[in-house]
Amino acid sequence: MIISIANQKGGVAKSTTAINLSAGLALAGYKVLLLDADPQANTTRVFIHPEIEIALEKSLHNVLIQFSPIASIIQQTRFDNLYLVPSHIRLSSADLELANVIDNRSERLKRALKRTKDEYDYIIIDNPPSLGLLTINSFVASDKLIIPVSTGFFALTGLVQLQETIDMVRQTQLNPQLDILGVLCTFGDHTNVAKDVEKQLRDYFGNSVFETVIPRNVSLEEAHSNHTHVFDHAPLIDRQNL
Repeated sequence: MIISIANQKGGVAKSTTAINLSAGLALAGYKVLLLDADPQANTTRVFIHPEIEIALEKSLHNVLIQFSPIASIIQQTRFDNLYLVPSHIRLSSADLELANVIDNRSERLKRALKRTKDEYDYIIIDNPPSLGLLTINSFVASDKLIIPVSTGFFALTGLVQLQETIDMVRQTQLNPQLDILGVLCTFGDHTNVAKDVEKQLRDYFGNSVFETVIPRNVSLEEAHSNHTHVFDHAPLIDRQNL
């Protein structure tokens, strides 16, 4: 199954969700490919030290723009069952480069993954905070979407546009089976604003909103700064409070 983590609003824990969902699935015994489609490369930096990341010769940019086989850039992380397709700052030009392509510019990632996807139980895609051609490529390649939404005042901004983009991908037959696996509330707390936003999300998306709410927790950020995931970094007693 290919799952995109997407929301064009930044700061909603897309990368955190992608990293720790992938790690959790890998710990459960599934073979997981984590694909970083965000030019900011935050997910890549968790598993590849920044000094090495800067010097990467091959990244997702090579796959989308130069048609390099995706298998040639997959890197095994230090964690069992968890593999990475790295991003790079060069990917920031991909939207512009793809905009000048006439044919199949929205299907390059889907075609690149065609021969590889059956080797993995799950492919998790971390998307940029935009609805450009990088995100469209991810939507076309994916079976399901997870939409992280922070429970802050501006949380609902852009969700209508995101829904329109999903509908466009379906209706143009680029991926008519694309479905929302769930909406994930992040940065949860006990304020009235958070409670109100969560209620609005459940009113709008109904049962598509996961029952689990991810609270603010320093262990998540600490894990990233230590180049690992929360299951490796946080003691069990902390994880029970996530």
